[in-house]
Amino acid sequence: MTTTRTTATAVLLRLLREEADEAAFRTVGAEPELVGEALEIRSRLAAHRRREAALAGLYETAGDLASLRDLEDVLQAIVRRARTLVGTDVAYLLLSDPQEGDTYVRVTDGITTDGFKTGRLAAGTGLGGLVAATAVPYHTADYPNDARFEHTPYVDGVIGAEGLVAIQGVPLKFGDQVYGVLFAANRRVRPFSPDEVDLLISLANHAALAIENATLFEEVRKTAAVHERLTAVALDGGGPTGLATALAEVLRGSVLLLDAQDRSLAAAGAAPPERAALVAEMAQARERRSSAVRGTACVTPMVAADEHLGTLLFVRGGLDASDIHALERAAQAAALMLLGERTVAEAEHRLRGEILDDLLGAPHRDPEGLRRRAALVGLDLERRHAVLVARGGDHGRRRRVTELAGGHAAGSGGVAGEYGGNTVVLLPGADDPGSAARTLAEALTTATGHPVTVGAERAAPGAAAVVEAHRDAARCLDVLIALDRAGEGACREDLGIHGILLGPAGRDELDRFVRRTIGPLVDHDATRGSDLVRTALTYFTCDGNLGRTATALYVHVNTLYQRIDRISALLGPQWRHGDHGLQVHLALTMHRTAG
Repeated sequence: MTTTRTTATAVLLRLLREEADEAAFRTVGAEPELVGEALEIRSRLAAHRRREAALAGLYETAGDLASLRDLEDVLQAIVRRARTLVGTDVAYLLLSDPQEGDTYVRVTDGITTDGFKTGRLAAGTGLGGLVAATAVPYHTADYPNDARFEHTPYVDGVIGAEGLVAIQGVPLKFGDQVYGVLFAANRRVRPFSPDEVDLLISLANHAALAIENATLFEEVRKTAAVHERLTAVALDGGGPTGLATALAEVLRGSVLLLDAQDRSLAAAGAAPPERAALVAEMAQARERRSSAVRGTACVTPMVAADEHLGTLLFVRGGLDASDIHALERAAQAAALMLLGERTVAEAEHRLRGEILDDLLGAPHRDPEGLRRRAALVGLDLERRHAVLVARGGDHGRRRRVTELAGGHAAGSGGVAGEYGGNTVVLLPGADDPGSAARTLAEALTTATGHPVTVGAERAAPGAAAVVEAHRDAARCLDVLIALDRAGEGACREDLGIHGILLGPAGRDELDRFVRRTIGPLVDHDATRGSDLVRTALTYFTCDGNLGRTATALYVHVNTLYQRIDRISALLGPQWRHGDHGLQVHLALTMHRTAG
């Protein structure tokens, strides 16, 4: 009996060593208890070998994933390893979409239907949606008949078309960040053992770390590429246009750059973002000083030294965290570029102002030095110029008018700056100052949305001629405003008789004519504080209609009668009739235009 037991034991040990199947053990003529113990040992050895194989595969997978840097390669490697290690028919991976609040199929292995490859799952829907929402693993041997999950016609239709039955899903989680869900599935009823679930969880943990590393690497790569291109743009003086073009090329999208007032600076790409569709995101980005994302668009503020300098709008399908990080770095570079450009512009503005102060102000004690300094801003005093003087609003608006006038002048090789509370523009070789004034007035009025009036005069070569032309142009501007022609442009030749009287030979005669014709009215207003000059001029403007005149002056008609009587007493009863009336009207107009 002992010999028989010993022989049976030896046979069972040999079968264990040979990893024989269970049927071979059943054929050994041994006690049932001995055969049962041998089968138990066989089962434990098999489980141990499976764990060793799984750990070896997991170790190999971790090494492979750690060596990958491209996110696409990482995702493909994850699903291939999951399918191989767990031994399932298919494996696939869903990634979270924070913008839409759901998950979408990103990578598959073994999947055949197109509808499955482009599927999306709402949070909490189906097995995958539940894993994504709770970050807890779930598995089922028979998904179509498992009532634990929220079944929908769409999800069940996609899974049914692929023929999947047994499914297990585990979260791809790194820290508090859930990237998505990793699945292994079969097309038949098949329970998943705890070891298989643990294996997939371990693989998912390694995969989440690999995704995090690949994402960080992609952010660094994109940021470095953006930094390199933007540095080249800055060194080449590419400005906003070069910056937008570089971003569109590096990030393969479309770009729109806006200034601090949301005016377009530059655009690049096939279909630049629609500003009107992103108003809410622009306000959010400006308030929070961080990027705001909507669908395929990212809005990033450009801020330097706590000052909002503009906004960067970017559009491209498949935006991810690395894109947003790269755009935020690009926005910083763009802000510094705009700040630098503004600093240079301000320096040039000050230099132009200083040149205009030297040119139009004090006597020229150093003509040669003035000529050299003028050349620094592109002004050649040996050429003929048209001198234009513009006015259009308060101090804040004047700065904007000067900036716009500078851009207008640059196109003709001229310069612009502020002097005496006005914007002064010098355009070389302009033979028709009146036309130049009208063009500038129209352009500035359109750009600012407010009337900008421009007076002009032609200047011969030399600083002295420029000074004289500036005086005439400023005088012409005053006359235009006095004649209620705000928003227009003209030179002295365009003003008819007003222009003739503004000439050097006519100014003294103009003063004598005014004194001779309406001197008593002017003196009465000066000594008595009355308003007879304005009353008489308003009377002529209203074509002698007393009712309209009283309304225009905001006085009672009886008060107007009293004023008319006083004017008649000072100028004589014929002051508003015939040729005398014409002379008085002209003198009143000349007096107003003279200031």
